[in-house]
Amino acid sequence: MESVLKDFEYLIQKGLNNKMPLDAKLIILGQIIYAVEREDLTIEEGWELEKMLGGREEHENALEYAIFGDAQETVTPSSKS
Repeated sequence: MESVLKDFEYLIQKGLNNKMPLDAKLIILGQIIYAVEREDLTIEEGWELEKMLGGREEHENALEYAIFGDAQETVTPSSKS
């Protein structure tokens, strides 16, 4: 697991130094989540790597949009009873 963590740390540092766009950060975040699910990384290591990417607040809205579509869209309940 140590080498997987080191690989992600290197990838993130290299990307941040090259001003990687938000899309790339989300792709890496997805890879981190997958690695945690496969138990290649611990949850704590996943959180540490997410913080290196800028933390959840930085990309939470973009992640919601990627999963659900327009994050500002609201669903109104039907008036049918």
